[in-house]
Formats: sequence, structure tokens, C-alpha cells
Amino acid sequence: MKRIALDFALPFACCVLSCAPSLPALAGEIAPVARDGVHDFDFTLGTFRTHIRRLQNPLSGSTTWVNYEGTKTDVAILGGRGSLEQIEADGQSRSGLGHLELMTLRLYSTRARQWSLNFSSSASGALATPSIGEFKDGVGTFLDQESYNGRTILVHQVWSAITPTSYHFEQAFSADFGRTWEANFVADLERVGRR
Repeated sequence: MKRIALDFALPFACCVLSCAPSLPALAGEIAPVARDGVHDFDFTLGTFRTHIRRLQNPLSGSTTWVNYEGTKTDVAILGGRGSLEQIEADGQSRSGLGHLELMTLRLYSTRARQWSLNFSSSASGALATPSIGEFKDGVGTFLDQESYNGRTILVHQVWSAITPTSYHFEQAFSADFGRTWEANFVADLERVGRR
């Protein structure tokens, strides 16, 4: 019985030793650990006052912005692996009072370790192309490709300046495959009461 055990142990030991130089931990390197971002959007949960600046007619040369004031609510869903954001805001433009009703369904993929942001509005009544991305060093960056006024464009969204009571959001479009960007939706949010 000892001979069988030795016959098994010797080839196994040789295999482990021959593989050892390629193992990152034994070679002095540390294999990167995938970051779990499931809590990245926790800062948005609760109720916020929102001040929104929205560019009228993006990608047309327009420089006319409309200001909106409103409320944003965000609740966790799916055991924290998602959230549902709703925004209602009113603004004044030359054409009269503007009312926004917006919704974003955020879903976290534990496999990809990225978020998908699925946007809709009362005007469209449908989910837009999901924007995909993640957070790094406290900044969330998301990107998608979609059609706007018959043109294929890139959409870039960034969450930044995050504190326990506030944050900044900005969306920009590019019609030249990312060479230039035009901001068209900018929001500053401040928490109402405790979370």
C-alpha cells in the first residue's frame, strides 16, 4: 500500500513543481481580483432634489439650454442587484412649461461585473438601448451606441463628485465616433433628508 501511495505522490509532486514557475503567486505576482461593484449605485438610493440643464436640439448647433427643477427617487430591487430611478421635473422654455417624467432601470451583472442602465420616458414609453459600464476610482462611466434623428451616435454618461448627500451626472452625445462630444443633459442632485 505504501508503494501505491508513493507512485501516486511522486508524479503529482513533479507536476506541481514543473508548473510552479507559471503560477503568478509563486512567481511573485498577484493575480488581479475582479472588483464586485454590486453596491456602486447605493449612493443614489433615496429621495433627491434635482436641478437639470437640458440642451434643446442636441447635435444641431443649438446652444439653448432649458433648466428644470424636480425630484428624483431611487429604490433598490432584486436584493440590491438593481435599482429603479424615477425623475419628475418641470422647466420653462420659450415654447412654454416643460415636464419631464424619466425612468432608469439599473441592473448589475455579477458575471460581467458591470451595470446596464435601461432608460425610458413618458414620451417614448419604451426602453432605450442599454448603456453599459462600471465605476473606477469613484467615477461611473457608461457608454452605448444608438440612433438619434436617423444617425448612429455614441452616448456617454458619467457619475462624479459623489458625496453622502450629493452627486453630479452628465450625458454627452458624439456623432463622430467619439472624436468630439457634446453635453446635452447635466444634473446636480442633493439628498432630501436621511437615507
